[in-house]
Amino acid sequence: MKKGILLLFILIAKSACTSTKIYTRLKCHICLSQSNGVLLLPLPWDAGFSRLSPGEQADIELQVLNLLRDKGFTKVELYDRLEHELFSAGINDPNDPEQRSKVNSILGYPYFLGITLGETRNSDEWDYRTKQELYDMNPPPPDMEISATIRVALIETATGNIVSDNAIITEISDWGTPDEDGGVNFWNFGSVSQAIRKATDKGVANMVKDCSC
Repeated sequence: MKKGILLLFILIAKSACTSTKIYTRLKCHICLSQSNGVLLLPLPWDAGFSRLSPGEQADIELQVLNLLRDKGFTKVELYDRLEHELFSAGINDPNDPEQRSKVNSILGYPYFLGITLGETRNSDEWDYRTKQELYDMNPPPPDMEISATIRVALIETATGNIVSDNAIITEISDWGTPDEDGGVNFWNFGSVSQAIRKATDKGVANMVKDCSC
């Protein structure tokens, strides 16, 4: 029973200490219909995501696809899952303009969705300051913030032009609990993976809203 209460307390604390900010690099200037095909570029193509395991990357890819489907998009898929269709259409290099245009003209996907991972910051789960240290502020309270920055860009397959571009920063702050000696235990039960997931969720949802007709 006590373990269950502690777990609930931790989950509440984690949720309360998470914040996300979105910075517009390029405001969306197209009308994205739910019937438009959106092809998610694989996360392993971005060197930043090498900080996550293959399983974590796959989970985030699925998260993005499910989010788009939940918002009513009827034609969304991961690029790697169209291996047969891409081969049949003669597409093996999406950076080649002629091949990339076939993603739309033959396969019916007018947009790529690209997600890249920028700066991340991790932290120890626990730190402590005595009553005297808190009074003297020497050393100061620990900076145990966890954060992740991602970029969400929507790209026209016909032209290669970026039509929507946003940077998303999610921060998970630490929180403190006093003890009977007057000191404070500082905790942060978050993770970089959790921050990336939250930033991805907010970033994709913002893209959909910003590009809505």
